[in-house]
Formats: sequence, C-alpha cells, structure tokens
Amino acid sequence: MQKPIKNLFLFLSIAFSVISNSQTNKIKNNVFDASAISKNGIEILNGYSAVPNNGVLGNYSVTLPEYESVVYISTIGREKILDGMNRVFSWAAKDLKTIVTKDFNPDTKAGGEPSRNGLLALFKLKNDEFLLLQGVTSPKAMSYFVIADDGKLSINLATFGIDAVSGDIPLITYARGKNVYDVFQKAWKNAIYTEALKGRTAMRYEKEYPEIFKYLGWCSWEQYHTKVSSDLMVDAMQKIEKSPLPIRWVLLDNGHEHSYKSADGMNSSRMLSLKGSPETFPNGFKPMMDAKTEKIKWTGIWHTMNAHWQGLHPEHEIHELDPYLVKISKSGGFDVMMPKGDYESSQKFYNTLIGSAKKDGFDFVKIDNQNRQIAFYQGMSNPVAIVSQHAQSLESAALEHSDGLMNCFCLDMLSLMNTKYSATSRVSVDYLLNNEAKAKSHLLQSYQNTLWMGQAVWPDHDMFHSSDKFCGQMMAVSKAMSGAPIYLSDAPVDFQEKLVLPLSYSDGELLRPLAPAVPLPESVMLSALTTPQAYRVVAPLQHGAAAFVAYNLMHPAPADKVTSAFRVKDYEAAGEFIQPKAESWKAPKEGLVFYDWYEQKGGKLENEYKFDLIGFADKLVQLSPIKNGWSVIGNPNKYLSASTVKSIEYSDKKLKIVMIESGELVVYNPSPISCSSAKKIENMGNGLWKLYLPEAQKNFEVVITLKD
Repeated sequence: MQKPIKNLFLFLSIAFSVISNSQTNKIKNNVFDASAISKNGIEILNGYSAVPNNGVLGNYSVTLPEYESVVYISTIGREKILDGMNRVFSWAAKDLKTIVTKDFNPDTKAGGEPSRNGLLALFKLKNDEFLLLQGVTSPKAMSYFVIADDGKLSINLATFGIDAVSGDIPLITYARGKNVYDVFQKAWKNAIYTEALKGRTAMRYEKEYPEIFKYLGWCSWEQYHTKVSSDLMVDAMQKIEKSPLPIRWVLLDNGHEHSYKSADGMNSSRMLSLKGSPETFPNGFKPMMDAKTEKIKWTGIWHTMNAHWQGLHPEHEIHELDPYLVKISKSGGFDVMMPKGDYESSQKFYNTLIGSAKKDGFDFVKIDNQNRQIAFYQGMSNPVAIVSQHAQSLESAALEHSDGLMNCFCLDMLSLMNTKYSATSRVSVDYLLNNEAKAKSHLLQSYQNTLWMGQAVWPDHDMFHSSDKFCGQMMAVSKAMSGAPIYLSDAPVDFQEKLVLPLSYSDGELLRPLAPAVPLPESVMLSALTTPQAYRVVAPLQHGAAAFVAYNLMHPAPADKVTSAFRVKDYEAAGEFIQPKAESWKAPKEGLVFYDWYEQKGGKLENEYKFDLIGFADKLVQLSPIKNGWSVIGNPNKYLSASTVKSIEYSDKKLKIVMIESGELVVYNPSPISCSSAKKIENMGNGLWKLYLPEAQKNFEVVITLKD
C-alpha cells in the first residue's frame, strides 16, 4: 500500500491550478448545456441545498452537441444503478436512443440489456473531436446519467437516502478535444482536485504499487469455487512448490468462511466469525501458513466489503463489534448486521476485518462486492456518505494491516473515487473457463474500462486458466499488457508452462509495461463484438518500444478472415497513457522495426505490417525504434520482449545492452554482427539477429559489434 502523498505543497498547488481553471456555470433552469463545452471543466453546485425525493436530490437535462457516435458506460438491467457493478460495459452505438431500444443486444453474454443509468458517456463529434461527460461521487452525493426512451440524456444527483444535503457539490466533470486519452485524464483530474474530493484518491502514478503484485500468483476461485478446504489449499501449495512455474503468492478465495449457510447460497450467506469454517478449516489457517516456502512467499485471503455477502449474522461471534453495528432487514425476510455510518464505527469494522487477516498470517486481502454495499443502506440517512466513509476506512485499514489490497466488484465511481492508497482494481466481469463468448466480452471490458479506471489504478483483468482451450495464451498476453496482478487459477496439474513462463523472469517477477494497455483511438468507439473489424490495443514498453495486440472479438466469429495492420501512426499513440503525462511519442527518423511474436519474425516497418485474424484470434506485435542503425527487440521468449532490457547504449558500430535476466536476445541491424558472449548467432532474415546467451544471469552485459 502507498504511504500518504509526501509533497503536499506540490499536490495542493496542482489541485488549485486545475480547479481554478475548470469550474464553470453551464446550468440554467436545471439544464446542463454540454453543447457549449469547448475544453475541460467541472460543474460544481455552489451553496447547494436539497432534500432527496426517493433518494434523488435533483435531475438536470443535458443539451448535447451534434455527434456521430457514442460509447455509454453502464451496467446491465435497464433500471439498475446500485448493483451489478462488475458487469460494466462499453455500449457503442450511433446514438443514445439506440442503446435503450429493445433489440439492442451487442453482447449476448452480458446477461441482460444495457442499463439506462450510466457512469460516463463518450461522444465522437462531427469535427473529429471527443466529448466526455463523467459522473462524480463526492462524500455527500453521487451523480449519474439517465437515458430516456426517446434518447434524451439527463443527470441525476442522488444519495439514495433521506437526509438533506448542503454545500458545494460536484455534479459533472467533462473534457473535449481531439486526443481521446487526454479527455479521460482531464475529466478525472478535474474531479479529484476539487475541494470535495481532495485527498480521497489520486492518480495512478502517485500510488505505491504493492511488491507482492509484481510477482506471479495463483487464486483458488475459478478452479474450485467455494469447494475449498485446508487440505485442498495445502495440497495445491505443495504442488505449486514442485511446479516449474515461479508462482510466488497464493490467494484463498470465497469458500473458507465461518458463515451461516442456506439453500439459496450467497443470497442469505452471513458471517458468524472471522475464523475459518469449522468443517473445512478445522485448524484455522495455520496449515496454510506452515505450507509457505521461500518460493511461495505470500498468501492472501478473500472477504467482501460487508465481511461476507450479506454482512454479519445477528448471532455472530465478533462481539467487540456489537456497539458499532446496525441491524438491517433485507427484502428476503432476514436480518443482517452492518457497520454504522459514523467514522468510529466504520474504522473499527474495517480495522477488525483486515486486522484479522494479518493476525492469521495473511499478507494481503482481496475485497469483493464493494459497490453492492450501497443498496444495504438504501432509504437510510445518506448511503453515499456512509459507503464513502467505509471505502476510506477500508483503505486506511489495508494501509496499516496489509501489504496489498486487491479491489474486486468495484467498477463504479463511488469505489474508484475512494481508492486513496490502493493501486489496483478489477476492471472486468469475472473470467470463465472455456467460454469463448464470455472471453471476448471479458477482453473488451478489460481494455475499455481501463480508459477511465486506469486513471487511478492499474487494471486487474482477473485470474485465468492457462489450460483454457479457447484462449489460454490470449489471456496470458492480455494480462501481460495490463501491467496489473497476474494470477492463474488452473489446478496445478493443468498448468501450461509454455504459455505462462513468458510472463515473468525465473524468480516470478512479472514483466510490466510503462502504462496499462488501452484501445487505439480507432478502436475506442468500435462495437467490437458485432463488427468484423480488429480491436487493437497498445501498451508502452521500455526504451521507446511498444507492444500492440489486435483481436478478432466479433461473436459469433465471422466466416471470413479479418484483415488488419499496425502502422507508423499507431506508434504515436503508444505513450499517451503514461503517467505523469509526457510528450506524445513520435516515430524516429530512422524508422521502426516490427516483431511478430507468434510468428517470430519481423523487419523494418515500411508504413504498415499487415496480417489476417481468423476466428477468435489475436496478434501480438512489438514496434521498436531504430537508432544508429540498431534496434533492440529484447528476449523473444517473453511476451513483452523489450521489457527484458535494462539499458541500451547505441553507437554506429557497437551496441551495448544490459539484460535484466539473460537468455535469448533479438536485435536488428542490416549488417552482419558479432558478439563474444553469444554461444550462437542466428540470422533470422530482414536484418534480425538472434543471439543465444547464457541463461538466467541477472544484469547480464552484452556487447554486439558489426563485423568488419
């Protein structure tokens, strides 16, 4: 977990400069005029006061400029806003009305129709500009968008409670411009540097990335679901220890709890204590702790934001919490115990929850079901304020008692705008084994939601099976592109080593990009599941290289091949998601070298590299700059090949490279080369040379020269 921001003066200075230039007054007679937006800004209701009506403080119509297409970010279920927020989709359409029509169903595996209630709306305008409108959650209220049946857009400001609200309340943040990445970043900054949100979250780069998540991990959920036990976990850990895969941490997911169970499962499941289940973990978690080794260094445990799916049982055993709990009656005819909404109760609850994991020997905690919590408090004083406080208390408790917080089921503004210290969050629906349609939807969600969530966190794409018959390698590549935690869920006997080993070094440390992968501008507005067109993403790598992936996500897959390409102009988008914001990348004067990872071939890029995608398929290509006639691809056995190189020194006749960990190395030069460190040099054609170097030596120096 990150320690509090050190340079407070700098932070406040930046915040002041952003806010002073961005507050606006575009509301008249409860109408927000988005057609008048010319740059970035935020609408703040100064001196606001209102009492909720059915939980809603106010409604504001939106006047929109003319636009060519829209991407609307919302969940499933036409009227839903308080639930389902690990199912947040990027609904692409020609207009808003299309999204709320009955026959609009671009994602057959979403599980329902698009909600009219949205978090963000991105419009492609007729002058090739983008306009982003984004809701804001402050400690007092949250805003979200509503599409009427006729396609008109409005903004709701809500608490979902009954208490009056007063003060300066942020309503909506927005940005407009030709650079789609800029509009997301500017809108986010507008919101988090307001007085109301100051210090409640931060930019991605301002947070400390947990050491644990820099290494390869394993999670019990997708393989075993709730059928976990102490014996099973110890057995899995022992098999992982013997495996050639350098898995360094293990996560015990849902199923370990001492809870009240009934036939309807999670719908009435409530926590009885913070100990393990007496039936399946009779000796608690000590056997797991005893199974830790030098290799399996860390362990994590799963809980939900409420302690369990439906909170604590009224007859729970955690009696030190009794003064801090409130009884809530659920519509299913049962009662649950939840933390009260005040600061002291909230702090006590989460310090107890996260502290129990530490006492049991766990190094980090995964927290699930976060954005469902607000529905528990619906109709009480101010649910937005209560849950915002809980989110802040969770962050503080994790900072004190844990070495990492893994946020799950948190694809909403309330969760994101309260990630004070945590550096990772899930950005997609759950991964499902051997499910082609779900895999396509999962990939699309993961990248699209990174555009807004990735401003504050590294985007967790969820666990995966390397043995997945449809997309084992595809999932491995997408996780590598995310820069976030990577964790398997196969039974250890099913590990596919050749697909997993390219993710990390021999000690399990992951190769990570400089920023998480996001869709290229032409793909942002694409309805990728219904259009026979490649969905293309990019992640920046070290030394000016960039990794690109193209996907054929249409479902069912088109009978004909999908032809796509990566071009010089695509390279110029590669650095746009790096934080803090740097200058846009430009192709070097000497050009670029492409390297097709799957086909292990490449050469100098002459405008574009064209390829075909047949069926559910992807293509991983790296573009690397040419300097002094040289280009460095890196270790071709790793997905993010360029990330294997620590430093490069270029000169006309010599190339000096330090590899983080030695192995094979591919470089480019039109002329023959020599290297005394190489056991063998292979001519791959088109100016590419593969050097076979000693294996697994840290900080290995390589000097390559041109032959006389």
